[in-house]
Amino acid sequence: MPDKPLVASAALRRGDGRVLLVRHAREERSGAGSRWTLPSEPVADDETAEQALARLLGNRLHLTPARTEFSDSIALPSAIANVFVCSSWSGDPQYAPADFIDAAWAPPGSAPGIDLVEGVREWLSSLPADGGAVPKSASAEDLTAELIVARDALRAAYLALDEPWRDVSLDGEWAPIDLLTHCATVEAYYASEARELLETPGHTWRPFNPAQGEAERAGRPRPASDREELERLDTLRAETLAWLEGLEQDQLDAYGDHADRGAVRVGDRVARIAAHDRAHTQQLEQMLAASQADPDDDEEADDAPADR
Repeated sequence: MPDKPLVASAALRRGDGRVLLVRHAREERSGAGSRWTLPSEPVADDETAEQALARLLGNRLHLTPARTEFSDSIALPSAIANVFVCSSWSGDPQYAPADFIDAAWAPPGSAPGIDLVEGVREWLSSLPADGGAVPKSASAEDLTAELIVARDALRAAYLALDEPWRDVSLDGEWAPIDLLTHCATVEAYYASEARELLETPGHTWRPFNPAQGEAERAGRPRPASDREELERLDTLRAETLAWLEGLEQDQLDAYGDHADRGAVRVGDRVARIAAHDRAHTQQLEQMLAASQADPDDDEEADDAPADR
């Protein structure tokens, strides 16, 4: 998602499955202007999404929630919304004119006929119409399968390149072997931060520093053989899968704070490892095409220095 301000959004769900939608009076508070969206409250720099949510429910809607559950982070036109679902509360929503222009209980799904923000529309379409449970993170089994498939595709795309091309820059300063090193580094980062998020109370996810990674890559020669990099990939993946195997669904559904995205779920963070592999698989496939583009490539590759 782009770098945008954060808002906490409340998805109030009645027993019939309908969800409260509103139009905000103060357009800068909603992340969606005056269009229909979920009730939202800006998250200040010195507070968590949960604190902003409590202010929204208590001070703006005048409700006492029995329980709130983090669901997802979605893109709004001018903010990132951390959506919290609330299916039980005390009191009736109150709508002060200074806060809301209009409000309505809408069925999940497409919510036809209203100017609803697209990110909210997509999120609503994922809800069961009968008011059933909100979709959770993928299971450990599904995440394991996703990680294995994505990594197998990455390795296959790398090994499809003729060996002389694997340490030749084919995409700017990037060579195929650089992508192996990068994917291993990013997996170690995601797995470590996901563990911290789950095991260390109050931990805030630390964003990856790509500039540091670039500096480290530029400051060392490429390995003479890719065997070490492939083994590192395999070792890190085995550690990730072993950790994942021991997690229960409630641990995957647990969420913590992220400096840029607000609330994030552990399972969704793990899934991003596979997404990252898939992105670089596409890059490797483009590198393969570049290596095959010129009929004189083989001769040029033989003459290419290994550390270029």
